[in-house]
Amino acid sequence: MNNQPLIKNVSVLVLFLFIPAFLLAGCSAKAQDQSKDQGLTATLPSNANRDTTVYIVPGKKEAEGVKSMMESDRFNKISTWGRYINQGIGYEQAGKYEQAEVEFKKAIEVDKNDQGVPRRGLARVYEATGQYQLALEQINWLIQRTSRKDVLDELIVRKQNLEKLLATKNRTNV
Repeated sequence: MNNQPLIKNVSVLVLFLFIPAFLLAGCSAKAQDQSKDQGLTATLPSNANRDTTVYIVPGKKEAEGVKSMMESDRFNKISTWGRYINQGIGYEQAGKYEQAEVEFKKAIEVDKNDQGVPRRGLARVYEATGQYQLALEQINWLIQRTSRKDVLDELIVRKQNLEKLLATKNRTNV
């Protein structure tokens, strides 16, 4: 039996298995050493009753900056706005359209500057419940304020479909 191929296979095994494992072990130890030197701090939001976001910042000063940012009125406004939208989407997906409508309207009230997302949600809710005129009003509002061509094209198609549905509904009601 020839021992040469066996020796060659063992050396290949050592090169491709043990050396990368050894290097990886050394790199992870260096990363741990660096994190000890920088004194990384984790900061959690105080109202972490939903998904928890962990912010890792180097040092106490930066951690205090993140904490003050999270306690700011703007951050709370954005957080509340997002919570209403998430709840509205959840209700919408569950077929609870009345609750979804309420949540989307709350999101609009919280942030008058950023109404696109909740108005899209309202349009979907109104469309799903057959309130085509109200859905059309939301779509028209969005069309007037949209500058992105791809979004505008989608909104125009939705508007045309809603106008057809509304015309069909009006013909059957007469």
